[in-house]
Amino acid sequence: MPEAPIIPQSPLQHQIVQMALNLAGQLEAQAQQAPLGSVLDACESFLLDGGRQFLRDSLAATLQSHIDGAEKKGAPLAPAHADRPAATREPARANC
Repeated sequence: MPEAPIIPQSPLQHQIVQMALNLAGQLEAQAQQAPLGSVLDACESFLLDGGRQFLRDSLAATLQSHIDGAEKKGAPLAPAHADRPAATREPARANC
């Protein structure tokens, strides 16, 4: 039974899918280049660094997407708090 194609539903999903495909391609290359008998070690070593970077990049992309969405919406309307009038005046000058 053929698998259904993965169709990203948002720009963020598209970005993360692309990063995952890049990681998978690099992992395949790592496995092919590893000497016989050390494929597991080579792939595991690659994924410890590359996988962590993928997670960091995915988190950063998610947070940036959230920030971008919030900036488009604008901040929720709320009353602005003003300081007490006495605190906003310039200090009185002493006469000499």
